[in-house]
Order: sequence, then structure tokens, then C-alpha cells
Amino acid sequence: MTPTDFLSSRFHYTFGAHEPTLTVQSGATLRVTCPDCDNRMADGTLLTEQQRQAVGPGIVRGNPMAGPIHIQGAEPGDTLAVTIHKVELESGLGRTLLAPKHGLLPDRLVTPTNHTPANETATTTPRHMYEWAIDTAAGTATIKNPLGGKSLSLPLDPFVGCIGVCPVDSKPISSLYCGDFGGNYDLPLIRPGATVFLPISHEGGLLMMGDIHAAQGYGEAIGGGVETAGAITCTLNVIKDTQVGACRLCDADHIWAIGLHEDLRQAIQVAYARLLDWLSAPGVVDRYDLYNLLSQCATVTIGNLNEVPYPAAAGVCVDRLPLSVKEAIKPWLR
Repeated sequence: MTPTDFLSSRFHYTFGAHEPTLTVQSGATLRVTCPDCDNRMADGTLLTEQQRQAVGPGIVRGNPMAGPIHIQGAEPGDTLAVTIHKVELESGLGRTLLAPKHGLLPDRLVTPTNHTPANETATTTPRHMYEWAIDTAAGTATIKNPLGGKSLSLPLDPFVGCIGVCPVDSKPISSLYCGDFGGNYDLPLIRPGATVFLPISHEGGLLMMGDIHAAQGYGEAIGGGVETAGAITCTLNVIKDTQVGACRLCDADHIWAIGLHEDLRQAIQVAYARLLDWLSAPGVVDRYDLYNLLSQCATVTIGNLNEVPYPAAAGVCVDRLPLSVKEAIKPWLR
């Protein structure tokens, strides 16, 4: 499998019915070059104006997406399967922003109480751009400029933060947000070995991807992962006349259904319901029995908690499922 290198002629800040920058056949394997979320390429250069989508008021020029990629033969009612083989970190630098009113925790819960003068009732988080030294040989990312003077490290676990196709009705949606079409999920599940299934609602699908993270915990609490530039190697396959309705994925061990809502509890409800729907083939296993089984052995992970709707993924290890159910979902396993 020799991938075709793809450097997008323009990077987009919205998912939508944009002019394709590449057309491929189903089954194509690509190596897609991606800048970081702040428009920096791996060598540190910024995207030129010619490389950036012109956007209107209210659209932030962040999370630049490579694409759109038009897949020949993809039509509304089909599903696009994107199998991720590699996420290569091509820059030695990662960045994470710490800032007031940025991220999951309010300032009063971030700043220690002993940093608050007695005459103040509120605290303010400092603004600081953390820089990480990414060492792919050692498999680590290390903070270069810690506020406390003591450096901290973590293992690399690269994944794709943003991936999606053209939304329903071709409505443009910022790459900071997500929906059933995909988008800014920031789910570490979307890593090498995973296949993402996306519902096609526009001719050609118009796939876009980017926002590579060298590592990130679930929820992206600080408001960003270890943001960096790199390349995604993936294979694109159109599944004809099969519509998933909403994004789902599988990896070596699990299948996952994704739910979204402005309320996290309801996002988890949607994810569990979609997982139950996926596994409930008529005449295979009683739906209520299956609901009970999932309640005891399924798991939930969460993605980007900084912009609504919030994504949640409900998943189950395939080995925990009855043989009849595994046979019913076999076409989805990769």
C-alpha cells in the first residue's frame, strides 16, 4: 500500500459544499498533510492568504482542514469509511493555550485560592502558550516553558481532532464545531487503527480533516490538546446504498456510536441509543436483553467539551457480544 501524497491547495475553516481540492476513487489511500490548529505548517511557516479559505464574520480562522476530497461514486445515502493507518508528527513543537475563560474549568476553579488576595472574590487564570518538545524517537512530549519551572512529560498518543464530510443541506459549519456529519470531535478514539464511518449527504462526500493532536485527555479540559502539524495516512472506501445516519467508528477491539447534544447527559443518552440501534438486528437478540448487557459492559468517552454540541461515544468490546450479534455487525468490522 503506497499512499498518494496530498497537500491541499487551500485549507478550509468550515465544512460545506466547497470546490474540491482533490478527486479520488473509492479505495484510494492518501497521505494528507495538515497544519496545526493555528495555521502553522510543520516547518513553522504560516499558511499564506491564498492557502486560507476566505470567511465571513463570526468564523474563526482556526482548525484549518485539508480538502475537500471528492470521492468518485459517493452519493447521498451512501457511507464513507475512513480507515486511519498513521498519524505522523512532523513537527518537533506542540502548543497548548492556557487563558482566562478558556477551557472546561472556570477561572475560580483553576487558580489556587492561596493566589487570591483577601480583598478579591474572583481569580484570573494567566495567559500562557505552553510549548511542548515532541520527541518521536522517545515517544514523549515535554513542556519546554512550564510556569512552575519543573518540566513535565507525557507519552505521545497522536490522533485526528477534526474529520467530517459536507453537512446535510450543504450548510457551512465552522471547524470548531461538530455534528452528525463529523467535525471537531477531539475524540482520542480517532487514532491509527480506527475506521470512521461518515454519512454522505452531498455528491462526492467532500471529506475534510486536520487538527492533529500529539496527545490529549478526554474532554480537552484546558481547551486544547498538544496541538501540532503532521500527516494523516488513510484509506477511503464508499459503502454503497448504506446510510449510517450519524458518525460511528470501530477499532481493533470496540465499536463506538457517537451522540451529540448541548447537555452532556443527553449526548451520552443519544450515544447509547445509537449503539443499541446498531446492535439490534431484527430477530437476533431481544432489544431489552441487549440493553441490559450494554449497561453492564459498555463504556463511554467524551470529546470536545468547549463548544456545543458536546460529543460522547458509547462503545462496547466486540468480544463481549453474543456470536449472533457479532455476525450481524460483521460488515462494519475492519
